[in-house]
Amino acid sequence: MEAQKKPSVRDVLWRKKRVRDQLLDTVGKLCDESWALFEKIAADRSGHTKDAVTVREITMRLRALAYLIEGEHYIDRIAFEVQTKEVYTAASTVAQAYVSEMVLTFLDGIILYGKQSEWDNQEVQENYLPTLESSLETIRTALTPAPAQQADTSAAAADD
Repeated sequence: MEAQKKPSVRDVLWRKKRVRDQLLDTVGKLCDESWALFEKIAADRSGHTKDAVTVREITMRLRALAYLIEGEHYIDRIAFEVQTKEVYTAASTVAQAYVSEMVLTFLDGIILYGKQSEWDNQEVQENYLPTLESSLETIRTALTPAPAQQADTSAAAADD
């Protein structure tokens, strides 16, 4: 039985890019849903100003989250352009630290903001927040590298 071929740096980076694109699509959909809810609350004019402000702020934070997720692409792009083992290893370490320190912390901040905000309409809060939290937890799971994924990255760096 032939040994399984180790993925190249290029393969690992393309796989990360595809996953990142899916995450950005998910965040984009969350932004659209959040903005639609904001417009609905604003059009209602029933005095739920706290709800409108909270949802608008969550929308802005979701957009910022997308920019932070996209930032990892530029770190990976440096590794791809230079194509040396040392640069790839350093860029991989920087990308992991960037995601854990910046992106995941910001994601936690969005969840915390939604929970700590005062809402005028409990029904809006009860319908919107659980959906938002579950979607953000899915994004967190995708951003947190699994041990097997880290092994693939290390193996690719060792080959090049």
